Amino acid sequence: MIIMHTSQCRPGMTLGRSIYTEQGHVLAGRGFVLTGHAIAKLRQLGMPYLHIEEQGTEDIAPDQAIRDETMIVMHGAMVHSVEELQGGGREKLSQGVVRFVCDATKLLIEDLKSRRNELSLPVYLTTTLADGDKQHFLEHAMNVGVCATRLGLEEGLAAEELHALAIGAMLHDIGRLLLPDGLKARAAQNDPLHMKHAELGYRLIRDSGFPIRAAHCALFHHERLDGSGYPFGLEGKKIHPHHQWISIFDRFDTLVNGRDNGTPMLPHEALEVLYGGAGTLYDMDKVRRLRDNMALFPRGTSVRLNTGELGVVSALHEDSKQRPIVRVIRTSGGELLPKPYEVDLKRQLHLMISGIGSEQSSGSAPAERREMRSNKVFHVV
Repeated sequence: MIIMHTSQCRPGMTLGRSIYTEQGHVLAGRGFVLTGHAIAKLRQLGMPYLHIEEQGTEDIAPDQAIRDETMIVMHGAMVHSVEELQGGGREKLSQGVVRFVCDATKLLIEDLKSRRNELSLPVYLTTTLADGDKQHFLEHAMNVGVCATRLGLEEGLAAEELHALAIGAMLHDIGRLLLPDGLKARAAQNDPLHMKHAELGYRLIRDSGFPIRAAHCALFHHERLDGSGYPFGLEGKKIHPHHQWISIFDRFDTLVNGRDNGTPMLPHEALEVLYGGAGTLYDMDKVRRLRDNMALFPRGTSVRLNTGELGVVSALHEDSKQRPIVRVIRTSGGELLPKPYEVDLKRQLHLMISGIGSEQSSGSAPAERREMRSNKVFHVV
């Protein structure tokens, strides 16, 4: 199976994974044969990536951070939170939504405990959502929530502390919904109005009855080691390690998705940006740990090599997850190879991943690249 951008899919291809509506109903089931009309409709609905049964990839099962059922419940909890706050006039969430969020994060914890899969990004949402701003917000919330919760599990946090971390990480940006322009607001450097979202989120989480530790995740997720962050300009050890982690996950996910009008980056490019801030903005050991433990290109991801050939990530190295084994299945011209073959990027250092799917390297066609990733889903499924 291969994960492909919807714009790259062609009529006659077969879905390898079901697609759901925002309400959790099956829109197109596994085995559905795509038509031109179906592909166009899915793009219109904001469905950026599809799991496709591709010849030569039958034995490859794409990595999943969490189960579909968990993703649907988490997605539902966040949708209800957004819809309550987008109406305006609310200073806290209803008790029904609070319970929904608590139950969703408990399900997330249990799922991660039982699976203990490699931490994999990008991961892909299979829910259609036409509102791009809303979808980006939900994707971001769930990605940061999954990453931080997985980290808390690895560190052996007590149950209450782990649950508070999961809630806080998932709701860390909830204050954005309370800004005058809501989710349509774009972050500008040193914009005092946008900076208020950290404190607004803190108060909303606290006043809604969530644990105070969860509220602190929203309050401190933009603090930086050198004191250049906000809202308090805290430095070094004054910033809790968990809040430092959330700031790293928050930044990484923003970079790879090109949010706030930025140009989307490949995962290893985003990691280089984090390294550029390591020691000043971010803790160096944490950035290294992210590099060593995160599968930047999970199994099943379609990639383009710098040779122009198209392939799919078939296996990962435990000690070098950013240099996977790639099964080449198509020529640079897009022709299907009769005999796919594998290349090991860890050993063949002259080869590198230059794009996701048929995308070119980040230096070429930036406008097209932005369009291709305008609804990109770095999301949990």
